[in-house]
Amino acid sequence: MKILLANIALERLAGSETWTMTMFNELSKEHEVDVYVHTGPNNLIMAAAGDPGKEYDLAIINHNSCLLALAGWNIKRRIFTSHGVIPHLEQPMPGADIYVSVSEEVQGAMRVAGYESVILRNPIATDYFTPTTVNKKLRRVLWMNNRAPHIDMIEKASTGLECMVVTGWQDGVRAAMQWADLVCTSGRGVYEALSCGKNAMVVNWCGIDGMVTPESILELRKCNCSGRRYGYQWNPAEIRAKMFEGYDSGRDMRGYILENNNVCSIAREYFSL
Repeated sequence: MKILLANIALERLAGSETWTMTMFNELSKEHEVDVYVHTGPNNLIMAAAGDPGKEYDLAIINHNSCLLALAGWNIKRRIFTSHGVIPHLEQPMPGADIYVSVSEEVQGAMRVAGYESVILRNPIATDYFTPTTVNKKLRRVLWMNNRAPHIDMIEKASTGLECMVVTGWQDGVRAAMQWADLVCTSGRGVYEALSCGKNAMVVNWCGIDGMVTPESILELRKCNCSGRRYGYQWNPAEIRAKMFEGYDSGRDMRGYILENNNVCSIAREYFSL
């Protein structure tokens, strides 16, 4: 099968932990896969043929600008995936055969906009994000976000602990997660941390949803572990208290990720559509 994956920006493809590269690495095991990037000097990269007239059996498209740009391409079937409710680029528009949402929150927003969609969770490369040991007592905290809000809060909350702050789209995410006992992050970062067997706390610029547990995950995933499910605005003392109260070195949720976010399963679900 000839498949086209589409994304908005080349820089977001750096590192195998991104959604597009995770899917590319999985799908290319058995299929011919090209990657289309809407911005940048080269619109068609990692391509077997750089001809927009090439015929594709399937395009899995992120961002509405890509959906619009590929309207005239020779594609038999188009699937549009929305990853959020706020960014303009995630809003649905006509042109796809099937619409996919990564969470119940996104599905609801798509429905309000007039588009029915199927929920497929974020795909995680579980053979890449593999477990390492954690300390019985919390020692190492990783703060990971595309933005780094409230640096002073992070520093105060982490007083007395080994702390690492990772921002932006950069390499080394897996190594940082495997170093940590607790990962404070949001979205895909939460699922990657759980795949590494780590404790995870949902912390984002828009709010904090707290520690991820087997009891809380079904609620937190409704908003893709974005910090919008509850949106608590904790101060450093409260965050630190939650760290110590919520940390459990025996908590291992990799099994949940293998069942719900494994890229092998998610790829099959895309084909089943």
